[in-house]
Amino acid sequence: MTLLVLTGLLTGPPAAAQTGMASERNVKVAYLYNFLRYVRWPPTAYADDSAPTVIGIMSGDPHGRLLNQVAATKSVRGRRIVVRQFDSVSEIQACHLVFLHAGTAPSDEAEAIARTAQQNALLICDAVVAPQRGVPIRFFADHDGTIGLKINVDAMARRGLQADAKLLNIATIERD
Repeated sequence: MTLLVLTGLLTGPPAAAQTGMASERNVKVAYLYNFLRYVRWPPTAYADDSAPTVIGIMSGDPHGRLLNQVAATKSVRGRRIVVRQFDSVSEIQACHLVFLHAGTAPSDEAEAIARTAQQNALLICDAVVAPQRGVPIRFFADHDGTIGLKINVDAMARRGLQADAKLLNIATIERD
């Protein structure tokens, strides 16, 4: 929750007190923005010093409008943010962060794990019925109704990504 408050993206009550899908989307989008701030990519992840940080989502993702608002008003580490939408998982390319919302089919999630691992992209998945191995970050509903994070440090390391201690401190740490 500390990361959410720091961004200024949430001005209302804490996540536990918020209700409705709009509030949940706001919380998740705030987290996605903070992942850009608190995860380090290898130097080879950017073509040059002016290259943008790219977020990839699937077409029809209900978080798309909010992500585009963040991209239009925020930057991260001096880089502008660009949101790209893909019609299928097989099209995902050249992204730093890829978010798969809860409506993503398990087979698409499995393909996204493989595709994003090859690209050193940070994959974030919303809660699904059967979590798959290799997802660096996963949202889940915590016991008190807040949105929690599970960070697979092994999956992060295989992709050459490093999570800041501030991010790790608010997450449940997993290993393959």
